[in-house]
Amino acid sequence: MKLLQLQKRTMALAGMLMALYLIIHMLTNLSFFSESRFSAFYHWYNSGLVRWLVLATIAASLFIHIKAAIRIRTVNAKARTVAYKKHDKFHVPAILVTISIIFLFGFIAVHVFQTLSFDAADVYRELIQQFQSPWMVLFYLAGLFVLMMHLHHSLANVLQTLGKTSVTCNGLVLASCLLLAAGFAVVPLYIYCVMP
Repeated sequence: MKLLQLQKRTMALAGMLMALYLIIHMLTNLSFFSESRFSAFYHWYNSGLVRWLVLATIAASLFIHIKAAIRIRTVNAKARTVAYKKHDKFHVPAILVTISIIFLFGFIAVHVFQTLSFDAADVYRELIQQFQSPWMVLFYLAGLFVLMMHLHHSLANVLQTLGKTSVTCNGLVLASCLLLAAGFAVVPLYIYCVMP
């Protein structure tokens, strides 16, 4: 039981580090609306070791998070000899959860590969070119949707573990996730819908 609690804490800490990164990443993306600031930031970010240190930290956090999640899921599956008969909330079948997690991992991998292939000298133009495609915008929005659902579920579980189960706490979690999703979605939608 202590090992399971350690796995849960490890998964939560890795998840919190990735959530912090998401907030910072979203804020830097919003600098897109000032081309000079956006370009200056990404020129600095891509020119040194910073990008590789951040990428290595996030990759390690993702690996730790996934490994802990698999162990927890395996232990829980072995411990539950009889399936739940009734759910007091909306229940998503396990297969859909698994598919969404695989899609999320694929989305992250594609996103990282694309950003690494950008011309570091002109990330602004590369981003505009990427989101001229309706398929890329849809893929990005689908990835954001799955990411935000996962984040909402995870944060709600963390709060429940801490004994925070009020409607107000759950409302704040949902509002935070929607705000983060909107912050990420506004740039591709602006590029595709507004920019020539």
